[in-house]
Amino acid sequence: MKTCLVHDDFVQEGGAENLFAAIASIWPNAPIYTSLVDWNKLPESISRDRIISSFIQKISFSAKFHKLLLPLYPFAFESFNLDGFDLVISSTTRFAKSAITKPQTAHICYANNIPRFIWDLEMQKNYLPKLLAKIFVSYFSWLQKWDKAASSRVDFYIANSQNVQRRIKDNYGVTSQIIYPFADLDFYTVPKVHNWQLKSKNYFLIVTRLVRWKKVELAIDALAKSNSSLIIAGDGPDKKRLESIAKNGKVSVQFEGRVEKEKLKVLYQNARALIVTQEEDFGISMVEAQACGIPVIAYGKGGQKEIVLEAKTGLFFENQSAQSLKDAIKYFSGLKWSKAACRKNALRFSKDNFISNLRALVKKHAAKTIGV
Repeated sequence: MKTCLVHDDFVQEGGAENLFAAIASIWPNAPIYTSLVDWNKLPESISRDRIISSFIQKISFSAKFHKLLLPLYPFAFESFNLDGFDLVISSTTRFAKSAITKPQTAHICYANNIPRFIWDLEMQKNYLPKLLAKIFVSYFSWLQKWDKAASSRVDFYIANSQNVQRRIKDNYGVTSQIIYPFADLDFYTVPKVHNWQLKSKNYFLIVTRLVRWKKVELAIDALAKSNSSLIIAGDGPDKKRLESIAKNGKVSVQFEGRVEKEKLKVLYQNARALIVTQEEDFGISMVEAQACGIPVIAYGKGGQKEIVLEAKTGLFFENQSAQSLKDAIKYFSGLKWSKAACRKNALRFSKDNFISNLRALVKKHAAKTIGV
């Protein structure tokens, strides 16, 4: 079966790129079609020879200013000629699903998300600078209609979580099946008890991109006047505002910026708990923390409900407020937590499970379309 892969772009390093690298390993001979590549951001396991990029690649500084090229992205994927393939597997949060195939070609899409900045006004504000967001209002309206039409080019959707599954149903009117992403469970592990350097410290940890809608300030306010400190691993446009809040607050906050995996593992292993202040579709940091034996205190909506076992591997706070989080932290502190239970729960999200489930589901639905 002649197969190709389609991915949104390679302009940043993150969970979607790591997940796609695993997909690419299942079909090692399949060419990879994408809108744009920053060659420094391409996963090491993927050979450059496999990449076929769109006309956007030829635009000077396109990788640096890719958000400004938003109007071109739909046409980038429609420009590819995929007529010679029996199976197309797309991996997307935005536009890769819009690749055009022949009726006899099976198109299976792994959706990390739908393009929420098209459908969600608040996300539009975060995706583009304010002035551009206003200019693009009418374009976003057209893009919704285009996205709905393009969604029908997929024969079968795989969602990464219940939240994404619901969005696919609500916006595209189709069903999907869930296959959860994976964490590097061989790397993120419970530390050896006898290693005194990894003894838990009195701090809570946040691992996230620093954008306003993540509401990281809730944790800063919740820990005010407490005996615990907060370490924030991550960077983003909201960093200065958060630093100002922390400076004026009564809590010790340490901004680590973006950290490498080795340091992140140590931060997980030493933390009292990971704090998640925003609804996530699938927050891989929650899996990584539990893999290191660390519980999670999370806002009780979204993917965290699928990842964290309440009262066993973490707690939820129901109202998205500093007081609600503060109450959860207080309750958390009075309980005993099992590193083994956290680790066991994280093992559900292994790379082997992901690859096995994806391979089986693709085989099943490709056979339905192609008849092989």
